[in-house]
Amino acid sequence: MNRRLAFLFIFWSVILYSQDNPIPHLSSDGGKIQIFTQSLEVNVVGEVSDVRLYQTFKVHDTKSAYYLFPVGVETSLYELMVYYPDKIFSLDVRNMDNIRKQVLAENKKGKRITLMHSSESQYVRLNLPNIPEDEEIKVVVKYSQNLEKSAEKKSLEIPSYLSGNYEDLLDEFSFRINIISPTAVYDAEIRNYPAELKKVSSKYQVFNYKGNIKNQPILLNYHSRGEKADAGMLVYEDKGCRYILGVVEPPKVIKPEDIAPREYVFLMDVSGSMQGFPIETSKELVKRILNDLNPEEKFNILFFAGGSDFLSDKSVKATEENKSIAINAINQQKGTGKTKLSEALYKVYQYKPDKNFNRIVVLVTDGKLMEDRTLYLDLKENLKEAQYFTFGIGYDVDRRTIQLLANTMGTEPVLITEQPQAEKELNRFFNLIRTPLLRHIEVQSRELNLQETYPNQFKGFLSSESSSFVSKECSGMRDPKLILTGIDGEENYREEFKLPNEQNNDALFILKYLWAREKIDFLLQEEERCGQRCIKDGKYRNQIIKIGEELNVATPYTSFIEENYINFNGNKGRKTSLYENPNNKLTFQNDFDSDFDRIPNTMDECPFDRGSSERRGCPKSKEEKIAQEITRQLEGIEFDFDSYVIKPEFYERLNTAAAIINNHQQKKYIVEGHTDAAGTPQYNQILSINRAKAVINYLKEKGVDVNQLKIVGKGDTELRHPECRPHEVCEDQKNFENRRVIFKLMD
Repeated sequence: MNRRLAFLFIFWSVILYSQDNPIPHLSSDGGKIQIFTQSLEVNVVGEVSDVRLYQTFKVHDTKSAYYLFPVGVETSLYELMVYYPDKIFSLDVRNMDNIRKQVLAENKKGKRITLMHSSESQYVRLNLPNIPEDEEIKVVVKYSQNLEKSAEKKSLEIPSYLSGNYEDLLDEFSFRINIISPTAVYDAEIRNYPAELKKVSSKYQVFNYKGNIKNQPILLNYHSRGEKADAGMLVYEDKGCRYILGVVEPPKVIKPEDIAPREYVFLMDVSGSMQGFPIETSKELVKRILNDLNPEEKFNILFFAGGSDFLSDKSVKATEENKSIAINAINQQKGTGKTKLSEALYKVYQYKPDKNFNRIVVLVTDGKLMEDRTLYLDLKENLKEAQYFTFGIGYDVDRRTIQLLANTMGTEPVLITEQPQAEKELNRFFNLIRTPLLRHIEVQSRELNLQETYPNQFKGFLSSESSSFVSKECSGMRDPKLILTGIDGEENYREEFKLPNEQNNDALFILKYLWAREKIDFLLQEEERCGQRCIKDGKYRNQIIKIGEELNVATPYTSFIEENYINFNGNKGRKTSLYENPNNKLTFQNDFDSDFDRIPNTMDECPFDRGSSERRGCPKSKEEKIAQEITRQLEGIEFDFDSYVIKPEFYERLNTAAAIINNHQQKKYIVEGHTDAAGTPQYNQILSINRAKAVINYLKEKGVDVNQLKIVGKGDTELRHPECRPHEVCEDQKNFENRRVIFKLMD
């Protein structure tokens, strides 16, 4: 379970720690670093690993060093401590507002304490001053790392942590990896090391290694899918509370006979804001699913904008004739008008599904909806009849609306705002919804209060991906039972679990962390939904801060700060005040990244929307995306050599470009004409202007206001393929691509 505040999600999976990428390491600007001992323990629990690294060093010929932990979307630090013989240095999570207030108060007393954000977005950093000469220092690093997963396997890549700037004095290299799974583990293996495998049980396996092989990444692979679907739970108990992870796994191979007949109901947004790649991708998604249905299965399509119309009064069988009629209707959709969803959903509710079928309702929209207050309440009341999904796509997706819809549906949304993302996310979504094994999965208990179960509104859906939840309960009741229920066509699924009551297992500590992460995401979503009133009164912020400080995890309101303590027999003794030095420099080291764009929230000007470092964490504007989309529509328009005549086969693309421009009449664009490298610069300049004029004249005939467009001729000065100079050295296709017209947003 990932931090979903990126609104998923988006799910952009990266293995951060390969040997060629940054790793946690000790470094200095000079001197020599010797590593003497290292031990590593990794607890793999569900789909996350708890990584614990212990090292000892000696640092020579320098008075200072620093430990760097790389920031990544798949990892989260929760402990970094360095032990001197007399001191302990630590990255501790603190309430950022309290630090700011205290610095202000101290400076009013005459101090000059500086407070800043880290300038290193790629790392969090622990500075180590006054390193004792010829004395060993001990380092402890603890963090979580998500597993890579596919239908075939789960995998984890861990580095050796032996940085190239160390003098390696290790007698041996060792590690221990515990796989603790809610369901059975199959075919577990470690690559690059001859590790010894001990199978404690079908759900608990241990790899141990001690030897001379070093500097190789540790590669773990296994899978947790058997011949049949399986479910299981793990429990970690701390301070009188249980933290429960529940997982439902699909079978390794999903056979057609395992799937109840499917009925897909598509709600396709065909309003004006969907023109271009959004409606193109929507059409591709629906057509792909239709072609996956067999003749005995059913479907229906509701096209909605200001009004809404079903393709048929009720769902029809997926015969070739009916599919052909549907695909023809889909292809005719152009994108016009405003968007109203409540009326469309109400029409879906009116006809109940056949109990022999699994109904899957797929809402495809950019979320720019005109809605009434009853939308979400009505949706919640009808969830048991079908499994609902949201496919959010558009130049400027209303993320908040899409997320609120998805929260009500109990499923994760897709969010696509640019055409390059579309194919990958479409494939993932298609594979997810095409094999509905179980829907409306719920966790229940007669004895326990399960209000603290996340993801919020958990209504699991079992398909090609597993379904999981985390819960916290503090009743103290012994021997309670949890019940998982679900629906598969006309069949009801039910399984009871008696929670373990054995001695607590520290290897499952990560369950507490998992629950906290999901809880923080829920609180952040609620805070955003509530708006300024809840932000101002701190209703959710205070809960987030409490969790962050208790578990030492960064959040939007908490950050790592460098602290140092007296080393009292290996434990933290008296803490040195952050404000003791009147000229101290305090740095917020925040690795919380709400939108997973690799820019920590403390440096991200758009923390909830994935962007780039060049834009300080913000995405392209809607207008920039539209200009990019207009250019994409024109990309396939090829001019013959020495010609500016538009060929008939490109009229449809120009029609789409005209519709997009007409729907955004407040914006102005530069229309750039380009040529290949043949001919003189003077001739090419005139030819490029004529090509731009030809496009503008066509658009004018389609109702575009030419005052929105400015002609620029680039001649052959900006070739798409600069290697094609002279043009004879390239094949025709590259020269065709140099002869083009592109759109740019006018400043």
